[in-house]
Amino acid sequence: MKKVYENCPVYETKSFFLRLVKADDAEALLKCYSDKENVKKFNSDFCTSDFYYSTIEEMKACIKFWLEEYKKQYYVRFAVIAKNKNYVIGTVEIFGGEAGVLRIDLSRQYNTEQSFEEIIKLTKEMFIDDFGIESVKIKTSNIPEMICCLEKSGFTPSTTFRVELGYHEYNRR
Repeated sequence: MKKVYENCPVYETKSFFLRLVKADDAEALLKCYSDKENVKKFNSDFCTSDFYYSTIEEMKACIKFWLEEYKKQYYVRFAVIAKNKNYVIGTVEIFGGEAGVLRIDLSRQYNTEQSFEEIIKLTKEMFIDDFGIESVKIKTSNIPEMICCLEKSGFTPSTTFRVELGYHEYNRR
């Protein structure tokens, strides 16, 4: 397991770079988090907000909170940068331990099966080991259109984790 809270890794997929979110990402992320319809697809279970932000001040406060949580070693919120535009198009959150919850928040243009496949592949190839995760959980009741993609990647409906909220999981073994 990497020491992800001492030196946050940077990851790369075919289309994206993922690095720790930073304050300078606020303007770009506001485009993602101010889209009321798209935000409905984001997992805000047990979070302090619903992730709908309409002002730059709200977005900056959220990023500040994410960075404080990172310092406390609760989770990492990665900025997702589209390689073809060199522009932040959303975030991915992950934390380690027995059950790691994965949150994928992408702007509408990138909220596609292809993007999810790339991030799920990265999760299985890197996050599981780097974060010491035994089982990755992702909420699917808010993204039914991605269930087929997740199931192709080995995720199954969770029978033990927040069942009433609709999660799928991928078990390491």
